[in-house]
Amino acid sequence: MIFVRLCLNTIVRRWNSTELTKVQMPAIMHLTRLGYTYAVKFHDNQAGEDYVPDTNILIKIFKEQFERLNPDKKDTFNQVLKDIKMELDNDDLGRSFYNRLVSVSPSRLIDFEHPNNNVFHCTAEFTCKRDEDEFRPDITLFVNGLPLTFIEVKKPNNNGGMLAESNRMNNQRFPNKKFRRFINITQLMIFSNNMEYDSEGGIIPIQGVFYCTGSKSKSSFNCFREENKGGEKVAPYNAEYSYKSIDSLVEKRVLTDFNC
Repeated sequence: MIFVRLCLNTIVRRWNSTELTKVQMPAIMHLTRLGYTYAVKFHDNQAGEDYVPDTNILIKIFKEQFERLNPDKKDTFNQVLKDIKMELDNDDLGRSFYNRLVSVSPSRLIDFEHPNNNVFHCTAEFTCKRDEDEFRPDITLFVNGLPLTFIEVKKPNNNGGMLAESNRMNNQRFPNKKFRRFINITQLMIFSNNMEYDSEGGIIPIQGVFYCTGSKSKSSFNCFREENKGGEKVAPYNAEYSYKSIDSLVEKRVLTDFNC
């Protein structure tokens, strides 16, 4: 029994040292360098108080930002939240929610003209659940408390490459109507196994970094194309970005939350 337990512990450590600590947690910390605030790891007992369980909207942050951007419409917050929930049930690939998102009337959810008026958060392993069906994106990104992006990160040379992720999205998540609210609110889905683009003899790359938007059945994975006219190893925009320093306290909190 002791031998079996030691073997299991070794397997867990090896898994943690690849998928979790070499890809997922560094991605979270890199997001903090881009300006995202780590929002803590969310648990089921926080549902209804810290987040809306069937949309994953962060209630407190969304309310605070809504009132900040709409000071004369504070009393409409509960109705707006209710309306968003109803819109996310529409069979329109999130069009009605998108129209609300980019609108400035009757209320504003994001200040596109002044980005600094918005707040950006990130977390990992935030379960999207409705009834008995659920999926758990590796990383979720929020703007003003709204979960607008999720990221799936895999270790290099993962089994099946990004084709495996494409098949999972197109064959399992998109067709499942119970996931419709989560798909409708998500504006961008990003997938990466932290490798250079390689089509392995074909035309379409099967490894690298890709993105897609919501679909009812099938969505194409697209490559990111950074402008790099000089052919530099790191594209100028990325090389010259004013990254923030890593906060050691935040780093410790992230690693503690995910038992790293």
